[in-house]
Amino acid sequence: MMKKIIQYLYTQDQKIFGELKYTHTPFEAYKKHFHTHFGVALIDKGHLEITYDKDTTRYLDHQSIAIFNPQQIHRTKVVDAQGYYVLFLDKQWCQREHEHFYISESIIKEKDWYQAFKTLFDTILIPNHSVVESEVSEMIQDFFQKYGTLHTPKESNIITHIKSIIVGNSDTSFSVEQLAKEIGHDKSYLIRLFKKEVGMTPQQYILNTKVNRAKDLMTYTKDDSLSTISVDAGFFDQSHLNRNFKGLFGTSPKLYK
Repeated sequence: MMKKIIQYLYTQDQKIFGELKYTHTPFEAYKKHFHTHFGVALIDKGHLEITYDKDTTRYLDHQSIAIFNPQQIHRTKVVDAQGYYVLFLDKQWCQREHEHFYISESIIKEKDWYQAFKTLFDTILIPNHSVVESEVSEMIQDFFQKYGTLHTPKESNIITHIKSIIVGNSDTSFSVEQLAKEIGHDKSYLIRLFKKEVGMTPQQYILNTKVNRAKDLMTYTKDDSLSTISVDAGFFDQSHLNRNFKGLFGTSPKLYK
């Protein structure tokens, strides 16, 4: 098997609803970040350290699976892990599959589910093998039925408002000072509140949002150049995107694309 593989999953009308990545030797460490998709991860052997939200550290082993809910902040560090799989599923697709797709358990230690996901992932990665949407759908529905819950955001109205501004204007350059004025407070207040409730600074959240937008543009608009994608995602230039993309996803935009 190749050391790094990315395999996309398509609906019957050829729209991408998922992405599976396999890395034989995981990237040593990822900065604090989040994904806009729902993620399921597992490893072949060893241990992977994952720190969720506000510094809750858990360890993923070869008989358990890790969950990354959309927008859930986390960072990872390799202990002695080998063979890292992570499946990202489109948030809207998950909502159509099951209303309760938020998983409150960060690490699920269940051998049967580990083996079921590993078998599915290995099947997806077989060259020239086409996994139909129904195969993934059936398993994901069962998974959400057992572990899913209706997620209720535990954040203030101010944070919800600021997040909506950031996400709705991810292609625009604006400062933390401008965001603070939007809520009638100063910059230092917004930074303290954001770090307390979200687990990262507003600037980190802005960069994460832009990087995720760039990643989606690379996936869904393959004909666009990286320089065009950089501008459309709100970065000053391609080098600015390169630095932040590699820090979050462990590879350069060029290699990912």
